[in-house]
Amino acid sequence: MSVWAASVGGFWDPVRFSWPLMGILLIGTVVLTIGFAVWMVLQPEEPEHDTTDLVKKAAERDRAAARTVGRRQDADAGRADASEPELR
Repeated sequence: MSVWAASVGGFWDPVRFSWPLMGILLIGTVVLTIGFAVWMVLQPEEPEHDTTDLVKKAAERDRAAARTVGRRQDADAGRADASEPELR
């Protein structure tokens, strides 16, 4: 036997099968699966608070920022008047 084979011989040995270990792993898997299913059922589908106003505000801010960026790009390209303070 070579030195290399002797040094890694324990690495290649298979782990002995154990029924108690297999039972513990199976029970753990079943408990976690049931817990996850219960957690998913208990989760609310919709937020408790009405977020319509917040979404509208955020969307309007994003649209305003996009308009400003577009106007800045137009001003940089010479397609619009760059004298507005917001575009500088």
